[in-house]
Amino acid sequence: MILTGLLLSIPCFFLDLKSYKKGHRIIFSILVLVLLVELSGSYLGRQGITNHWVYNIGFVYGETILILIYLSVVLNNPKSKVFLRFTALLFGAFAALNTLFFNPIHQFHNFSLTIGSILIIFGCFYFFYSIMTQDTYLDVKLWQVPDFWVVSLFLLFYSASMLYFTFLFNVIELEKALWKLLTFVLKLTAGTMYLVIGLAYYIPYFEKKKSGQLSPDFNNSKN
Repeated sequence: MILTGLLLSIPCFFLDLKSYKKGHRIIFSILVLVLLVELSGSYLGRQGITNHWVYNIGFVYGETILILIYLSVVLNNPKSKVFLRFTALLFGAFAALNTLFFNPIHQFHNFSLTIGSILIIFGCFYFFYSIMTQDTYLDVKLWQVPDFWVVSLFLLFYSASMLYFTFLFNVIELEKALWKLLTFVLKLTAGTMYLVIGLAYYIPYFEKKKSGQLSPDFNNSKN
């Protein structure tokens, strides 16, 4: 589903997305990164070579930083934009220090994933808070806004991912069959997220065809 979402996202580069273009470029970058991580990780795993370093660099750190940058783009408040970008920079610095001095890169960085997930979850909640308090999309239906779907799916996946990797993975001992089921559900959630975020930016295009112009964006995704 990651590859499908990536391929279906490519035509959006040729559509008149206006202010949504920057958000789409970041989402496309995330899809490319995730696909490379999955392909590399699967290949190394089949060769019997440890692949934790691939998931640490690509998933734990790289994807988290890109999502924080994406959230800084879709928010309108200038202070929030600066704060999220600074947070992404700090998380990158933390990644380097943690890898160099505390946790070897060949061990999966659960603690870092927890921190990154919390940052993303708070960023998603702030996005919804800004919708309610700033009337950002007052004159447009939320289902017509790609950012709404993307942020909603980020919130869903990273809430489930944090629960899986930080609580269930370390605290509760479960039977092997149940672990397999939970892993399957998490992978299905991830695959669905990547597919939908790859398709989300078609919404303004179809709305444009329907109404003759793009849905109002209220300066969203411009900086």
